[in-house]
Order: sequence, then C-alpha cells, then structure tokens
Amino acid sequence: MQLRQSITYSHRDSKSLYDGITRAIANAQNVGAAVLFSYSQDWDCANPLLLLASKADSQQPKFYWEEANADLILAAAGTVAEIAIANQDGGDRFDLAKKFIENHLDLAISADDGNVNLSASAIHVLGAFSFYENTGDACADLPDFCEYRTEIEFPSLLFFIPRWLLRHSSSSCILTINDQIQPWDEVDAVLARLEHWRSHLQATSYYQSPTLHEISQIKEVQGRQGWTEIVERALQLIHQGHFQKVVLARAIDVLANRAFDPFQILHVLRCEYPECISFLLDCGMGKTFLGATPEIVLQFKAQGDRLRLRSDALAGSIGRGKTLQEDRLLAEQLLHSEKDRREHQFVIRSICDRLQTMGANIDPQVNTKLLKLSNVQHLHTPITAEIYNSNWLMILDILQQLHPTAAVGGVPRDRAVCFMQQWEACDRGWYAAPIGWLNGNGEGTFGVGIRSGYIQGDRARIFAGAGIVANSQVENEQSETTIKFAALLKALGAL
Repeated sequence: MQLRQSITYSHRDSKSLYDGITRAIANAQNVGAAVLFSYSQDWDCANPLLLLASKADSQQPKFYWEEANADLILAAAGTVAEIAIANQDGGDRFDLAKKFIENHLDLAISADDGNVNLSASAIHVLGAFSFYENTGDACADLPDFCEYRTEIEFPSLLFFIPRWLLRHSSSSCILTINDQIQPWDEVDAVLARLEHWRSHLQATSYYQSPTLHEISQIKEVQGRQGWTEIVERALQLIHQGHFQKVVLARAIDVLANRAFDPFQILHVLRCEYPECISFLLDCGMGKTFLGATPEIVLQFKAQGDRLRLRSDALAGSIGRGKTLQEDRLLAEQLLHSEKDRREHQFVIRSICDRLQTMGANIDPQVNTKLLKLSNVQHLHTPITAEIYNSNWLMILDILQQLHPTAAVGGVPRDRAVCFMQQWEACDRGWYAAPIGWLNGNGEGTFGVGIRSGYIQGDRARIFAGAGIVANSQVENEQSETTIKFAALLKALGAL
C-alpha cells in the first residue's frame, strides 16, 4: 500500500479558539488541576486510514472505526488522558470507566471554528473492555472445576482521549485536537502546541507498507484438550442440565517471514466486508487488535430526557453458495434450521431481558432476517429500545448488563462463561468483547469484537467461535468456525 495525499486546513486562530483557551486556563486555576481543552475545525482528508497510518507514532495509542452503514469514520492517535486496568486489579471496571469520563468531561472546554455540529465537536472517548473479568465462586459447582490461572495479557479496561481525532462522513470532515491545560499555562504556549499538531497533520502524507510477507506457519492454539473434545464435553454438560448454550472459541496462530502490516490488513477487511464495522485498536505497545464485526452490542443516542438504544441479536450461521441458486438454498436451510432458530432466540431473549432489567421499553421487534456477508450469512434481529434517563453515562451500566450476550457467551451466562474460561485454549483478551467509542454529546457505539485478531510483528492470532446447543453436531460447529476464520486468513494473505 503506497499512497500520497495532501491535507490542508483553514480558519487558523479564531476568536473562539483564543476565548476557549482562556476559559480552560481559568478553569484549571480555579480547581488547581489540569483541565481538558478541545478544538475542532473543518479539515480536508479523503483517506482517514492513510492519515492514521502515516501520522501515528508506533508508540502512540491508535484507533480506527469505519461504519459504512452509519456513514462514519473515526481515526485517532495519541493520548491526553487514559485509563488502563489490569485484570488482577479488581474493582468494577465499568464504574471506573464512568468515573474516568466524568472526571475529564465535567470541566472540559470545547471550541470550534463555527462550522462544526455538536456530535463532531464533542470530545470522544475510545477503547475496549476485555471479555473476562476474574470470576468468583460461580464456577465452583461445575464438574471438573479448576481455578482459572491462564496468564492475562490484556487490560480489562482501556479507555483514552486521543491527542487528535478525525471524524469523517460523506458531508463533512472534522479534525479535533485535544490538550491538557495546566493552571500555569499561557494562551500563546497552548496555541503553539495546537499549531504543532495541526502542522504535523497538515504535512503531505506518505505511507509505504513493509515488503510483502509470506506465511511460514499456520497452527491451532491447543489447550488441555482439542477443540472438538471441548465441544463434546460441553454437550455432555448441556444434556445434564448445567447450561443450555455455550459459545466456544478456537484460536489460530499465523506466522510470517516478516512483520505484518496492520493497516494493510484492515484495508483488506474494510474492502471485503463493507457491511461490517472495521476497527483497529493499538495500545502503542507493539500489539494491534483489529477486525470487521457485523454485530453491535450497544449503540445509543441521548435525546433530551431519554436514551435511544440498539443491540443486535446475531446468532445462527451458514456459508455462502458458489451460485445464486446454491446461496438461496443455504439461506432457506438457515432460516428453517431448528437448531439455529433456537440459538437465535436465546440471544434475543437474553438482550431483551437485560434491557428490561435496566428499565428500558423494548420496541416491537422486526422480523428476523438474513445478514449476508461475503463468506457467511447470519440470522439477524436488530433490537431497539428507549429508556427514560437524562444521564447518558448510565449506558455503561447497560453495557455491563449486556456483555456478554448469549451470542458470544451462553445461557445461563455465568455458568457458560465459567466453562469457557476453564476450557478454552487461550485467553480471549478483547476478542468478542465490547470495543468502540462514545462522546460528550451523549452518543456512541460499541461493537462485539468478533471476526478479529491480534497482530504483533510477524505473528497473528485470530479467533472464531460457534454456539453449542443441545442438538449441535461437532463436525458442523468445526466447519462453522472454519468459515469464520476465512475473513482474517484472507486478509493476512494465508488463503
């Protein structure tokens, strides 16, 4: 991937910018601590992914989000504030996320060049939660229980406010630069810092991906037992009544003769799967999590004294046909599959029950339809709801209730998750967990981190899962995960 692009900006130092900095300094002096300042302006950028690839330092946090159905791209790098909580630290990570947002947005000052709407100029918070938290005694009465001791590599919570963020749509492109204003700051010094970042982003973008790699090895990650043996054990427990459904993941390691390029891999995914949300999250520590997810766990928008919510029920899968007739036959097979319809109903019920527990009013459901991707088709039911609450930060409580849905966890949730945590071959990290963004205007989206994997130098680890219910067939579930692996394997150049 070798591209060159010129980016220009306008409206350099408006009165709004000067006044905003002055107010931010006054706030910082009043509280005796740093205060967040944010400035947004029109920008000209045709390729946000190229901008991110060419302008982000390897040791900076990076975030990319492309949601074609919502006409939205977010590209961001650097950090002015962040929270990273290790799994061992304990505590309520969703509550910690809420406090982090409150602490930084309550006294924040925003300004713009006068041409920016509220959603585009609002301060964005980006990040992810890991799939697992440390469990208590909920697992202890499962047969073969053993304490979970797998090494945890990923934070249970990572949220950050970026140094700069580009919000791109078909109608506008807005650049936001954030800064921490200290009580002793002077206006000219802050202006100089902002100008540094604008000049950096204004300069001609040039990015050349590394030399093309060759795949040297593909191997499945093995645990105490092979994946098919774990599925058989899960089926035994289902038949014994311990749980009704459990979603089991496989992991594959892909090794190359030279380093993978995460931006090139993401570019392939966004082109191959435009119906999905393409995402990338890099902590700046040499490991990148990326993928193309078809599933939203929670989307929200504040509207006065209420919140509008959406969550996707996505469960039940089958491949695509080589011909139009074969594709239709497979679609009919999926729509009339008792096993897949039952699995899908588990997911619908789990989402609706948890939303209602939080006081939400569920909209009348639309009919279940097919979501067709290039290599797989799913049963899909979007669930929308409304909740009366003027404090949009309660969405983190809702997210905590929803994750994991029965699409990536199981029924009952606690027992299924304990089994997964004991028996899967490796820690999921952010796989199948909430990843996304929110902003100070009370809107945001968290996708389910599926069809995803980790890139670290010349190694990639990719994941795929299958929902196991009473009438699951081991060989069919193996085939389903193989189909799901194909998206990342192709993007990695392994197919």
